Amino acid sequence: MFLRAEPTNEVAKSLLCDFSDVDGLKEVVDSVLNLEDSEVYEKLVKIDMPVDSGVNLKENLNVTSLDEVAEDNLSNFPLRLPLTPLISIKDYFTVGFFVGAIYSVEIGHKLYEEDLSRVAHSKMIPRILSMLEDFNSNLETPLPTAEFFKRLGKVKWQDKKVKKFIEDLSNLHFILAFNKWGGKNVDWNFPITEKTFIKLLAGCSAVLDGRDRICVDDVVRANKTYLKLIDTDISEMV
Repeated sequence: MFLRAEPTNEVAKSLLCDFSDVDGLKEVVDSVLNLEDSEVYEKLVKIDMPVDSGVNLKENLNVTSLDEVAEDNLSNFPLRLPLTPLISIKDYFTVGFFVGAIYSVEIGHKLYEEDLSRVAHSKMIPRILSMLEDFNSNLETPLPTAEFFKRLGKVKWQDKKVKKFIEDLSNLHFILAFNKWGGKNVDWNFPITEKTFIKLLAGCSAVLDGRDRICVDDVVRANKTYLKLIDTDISEMV
């Protein structure tokens, strides 16, 4: 009831006011508000696991060469502590989750063994990491290298403003989903995974731009990439 006392539009207005100097934010906020009418997003926020219950995940890990490079160069420390890296191997795997979840929604059923293999070995994952919002362009797919992941594992927030910015944008996503579809219908793990994925994309943006600090522009670019991914039919790209 407390969350419903905070209308989505009011949260959006507050965000735009607090970060009025951020280029591209109005476009992102408008796109987030439009998610209320997105059937894909509705199914995403309600999904608990995109994989069919009959699939043995231990026997269908589909570890790729890209996964191995990421695992060799990103931290696998299981806890979030002040001195641990901002982006770890757990964050990396959210890109596979979202590609799989969106693909599952678009094909109309949960993922079977062959679907998991298609997702894992498709070019969508490296394209999102290395091309961000241009993932559906006609450009060739540049594979992320060991150096890319090393640098990704060392990125930090530029300042407290950036950290608050990504928190507030993630809160807008959450408030919208809660107010639109209700707490009982929203998978409570989804907002955490969603924020982690956007953070990963923001880190990729910084690395691709030759920086080791995530700035507000990276957060905007990350959100634009995520929103475009939701709005794109990727079934032919997987």
